[in-house]
Amino acid sequence: MGDAKTVKSEFRRPDGVKVQFRRMKFDFEDGFARYWHGGSPFKSLFWAQLSTAFEPGEKFFIDSARALKDQIDDPALLEEISAFCKQEGHHTMQHLKFDRMNAAMGIDTEGCRRRYARVLDRVRENLDPMEMLAVTSALEHFTAGLADRFFKHPEIGAGADPRVNALWLWHAAEEAEHKATCYDVYRKAHGSELTRIGVLGPAWFLIIGIAVLNTFVLLYKDKKLWNLKDVAGGLWYLFGWNGFISGMLPSFISYLNPRFHPWKEDNSAEIAHWQKDNERYILNLDKLEPIVPSTPPSAPSIHPAPAI
Repeated sequence: MGDAKTVKSEFRRPDGVKVQFRRMKFDFEDGFARYWHGGSPFKSLFWAQLSTAFEPGEKFFIDSARALKDQIDDPALLEEISAFCKQEGHHTMQHLKFDRMNAAMGIDTEGCRRRYARVLDRVRENLDPMEMLAVTSALEHFTAGLADRFFKHPEIGAGADPRVNALWLWHAAEEAEHKATCYDVYRKAHGSELTRIGVLGPAWFLIIGIAVLNTFVLLYKDKKLWNLKDVAGGLWYLFGWNGFISGMLPSFISYLNPRFHPWKEDNSAEIAHWQKDNERYILNLDKLEPIVPSTPPSAPSIHPAPAI
């Protein structure tokens, strides 16, 4: 894509929020049901396949952020890149545990992972480092949108096994915390505005398309594809009015604004409440800096850890 004038944004991450590495230990390792999300095959398999995206996906993100580090002279942003890479690496480790447990139950997690990996490998082959970072920024905006949906719509996890849901809530909180890292690197490296906006649609289309394909393949293999009530309910869960994915349309549109910045949607209060309510999962809590929200919380408590 051709170059276009870069547009500087006056927004940055709030001072009270720092991208920090958390070492986690979750209860899902003790076991969970095959259909852990309210007994729904569709919802459970949707999340099972999405988890497999993170091994190839997080590596793609880390490589994209590191590739242009030599163009960054801001010490704070360089420190943030390092913390971002540590967070993404730990996401991979935790999701691989989840994937292996699903695989042990006979779910074809490897087939799902290969579909994601093939697409990302093709992207690597055809894009230069700046274009890869633009794709990463677009996909980080997607995961930040998922995080925002979790924060504002706890019904997304209604009926889910809290031991598994805790994994996804942690991932959502950290995606919100580092949602601007790659975007800010792209801006500092003088990435093209045309490229940034132009890759958004294809990137989101591919990730959503693979997710839907994987889900239907897993439903077919589980002989649940003709459970029409569950499939219809699952599709509504994703794409119905204000669904998990369809509800992200405003987030998609906001990215097209030349003055866009991820932290114009301030999740600092939600991140702070998540950490307070889920401290028991964090093994290095004593090494973390406190989170100081810049906005009042939207609810008195965000997804507390289940009682033991």
